[in-house]
Amino acid sequence: MTALPGLLPLRPYLREMVWGGQRLAELYGKPLPSGVRVGESFEVSGYPGRQSVVAEGPLAGSGLADLAAAWGPALVGAEAWARAGHQIPLLVKLLDAQDDLSIQVHPDDAYVQSRGLPDRGKTEAWYVLHSDQGRVACGLLPGVDRAAFAAAAAAGRVSDVVRFHPVRAGDVVFLPAGAVHALCAGVVIYEVQQPSDVTFRVYDYDRPGLDGQPRELHLEQAMEVIDFGSPGPAPIAADPVAPAGRSLVELVRCPYFTLSLACADMAGQYHPETCGCRSVTVVEGAALMESGAHSCRVAAGATVLVPAARPFHVHAVAAGGCRYLVAAVE
Repeated sequence: MTALPGLLPLRPYLREMVWGGQRLAELYGKPLPSGVRVGESFEVSGYPGRQSVVAEGPLAGSGLADLAAAWGPALVGAEAWARAGHQIPLLVKLLDAQDDLSIQVHPDDAYVQSRGLPDRGKTEAWYVLHSDQGRVACGLLPGVDRAAFAAAAAAGRVSDVVRFHPVRAGDVVFLPAGAVHALCAGVVIYEVQQPSDVTFRVYDYDRPGLDGQPRELHLEQAMEVIDFGSPGPAPIAADPVAPAGRSLVELVRCPYFTLSLACADMAGQYHPETCGCRSVTVVEGAALMESGAHSCRVAAGATVLVPAARPFHVHAVAAGGCRYLVAAVE
């Protein structure tokens, strides 16, 4: 068997969505099929039917779920492997919203298990990559309780009771399970989440799906999982968390993942080994990554998975430096 490399550059799975577009090609040179509304680029994914694939090196062409089946704890870390139910514990995506996404909510692990759903709960975090003076929805307006929300949903006025926030590049949004939210038109994000696709749509603008039929709503399930006791999250402004030079700033920490923003110059930024795997996505500039005998060049918008217990270096390839996001499990 081929040894597990220290770096796994990945080629994403591209998913057409009714609200998607071609912005990922414009911003990052993603090879999108012409005329297809690509909404999601699955950068790190072992999700069935939506695997990312190793792009280069001795394991080129291998799907991430296949690597997990072969290496399991050595790939993602023993504790993370057990907690995630023997699967890749992270799902990392880039999303291009050329239209508003549905107003929606995700359940937690306990709800999924209690209903026998074939997935996990879904807590996620967003890092805004680009915004055409766009906005996001997250949380409910003050005073909106279960009854008020149900009345708004029945009247088709859900957007009247949800909090909207303007966002710009560099803003961070943490969305625990139970938080009502929506990504809106003109915003491109990086997203890290639990490996799950359980989404309860509350309102979808009476919009047909790709098949021309109205998309299904899940109001009953949504009412069971919305956290009406919390005002919901708000975006963290970009400026207070922006690192410079050679540095790393933790943006989000939760039981399922951490998300950090790092900068490197040509001298490089060193990341010591950790017990779990890490995903590295370059968001500005270009980088050269090294781990042991392995190295690869990483363009903006590209992602590399670093297996558990592997240290790595990130070097900028130009004097302007590079900026990158590190999602990790512990």
